[in-house]
Amino acid sequence: MDIKITLDSFLPGWLKRLYIFFGTIPSNVEPDNYWFYNISNLAYILILILHVSWIVVFYLIGQKALLCAQLPSILCYVVALFLNRRGYHVLAMVIGLVEVNLHQVLAVTMLGWGMGFQNFIPLIALLPFLKYNEPWVVKMGLCIGCMLSYLYIDKFIKNRPPLFNLGTMGADYLNFSNSILCFILVALWGIVLAVSYQRAVSALLKKEQELFASQKANEQAEIIRKLELKERDNEIYQLRNIELKSSNVEIIEQKKVIEELVAEQDKIIQMRTLELQDANIKLIQANKKLLELIQYNSHYLREPLARVMGGMSIHEDVGLEEFYSDVWPQIDRAVHDLDRRIIDVIKIAEETVELYS
Repeated sequence: MDIKITLDSFLPGWLKRLYIFFGTIPSNVEPDNYWFYNISNLAYILILILHVSWIVVFYLIGQKALLCAQLPSILCYVVALFLNRRGYHVLAMVIGLVEVNLHQVLAVTMLGWGMGFQNFIPLIALLPFLKYNEPWVVKMGLCIGCMLSYLYIDKFIKNRPPLFNLGTMGADYLNFSNSILCFILVALWGIVLAVSYQRAVSALLKKEQELFASQKANEQAEIIRKLELKERDNEIYQLRNIELKSSNVEIIEQKKVIEELVAEQDKIIQMRTLELQDANIKLIQANKKLLELIQYNSHYLREPLARVMGGMSIHEDVGLEEFYSDVWPQIDRAVHDLDRRIIDVIKIAEETVELYS
């Protein structure tokens, strides 16, 4: 007897319900927003967990004011998670972006520039561009808001002395945790983009195979139907041959007709065989083209992300004037390149689906 072992068998009841809650896509989420729901939902959960960890750190070091400052942020992400599951993705994203910007302004003011809180702002500014079916006005408005918030911190708060001194251990924890989360979010963007593109290509391949199988079945059914018609005609001619035994001339003529029908039947079978071979060749070529498109876009999408992170990584190594004159425009172009390439990839996938549908 086979025994089916699943993850649910080892989870307690409350943990199983929690796994189902976060591991399934609600019915309120439209199919076009599945991949954006997954990436934003994971981002909200990660940031929520980080805020909870900050509560523990601030409690251990006796900073009650900083501890209390985490509570509104946690509430914001709880609300964002709820709205995201209800299908209000833009509203949830706006709440998350506003919280990130305000929280980073407050965090840099209270703890200083060296904790790395400001690095979340340019990173989270990528989130609106990952929702491809949102108007450009909304995307650019949210991105500009993040940019102004970062510039305000850099201009007016960066060089101020912090209000609180957490000591070496607390400062190291915040610096490491912020850096690690930034890299996790970047990896998360890349993973979701790669997975969503792979799923789109897999769906196209599956649809193409189903279409080819359907066409092949129809062609075979047509060949069988014609063969049956030819067999019926042969039977008719055989009956006529029995009736015309007395006439050798008519018998010879009927024999010629039968031979012509057989030759025509062979010709039809050969023609259908060539058509099937041609269809197989076209399918193989289409599959190769799709695989080449996957490999090409794998580099094509990662390149602007690498430029964004590269620009941010040298921020501390160059002067402020040089950063805004040389590096920042490169980051801005990389973000726009990433958005255009995401739209191009999705547009190509949609056109390919329409082509083979």
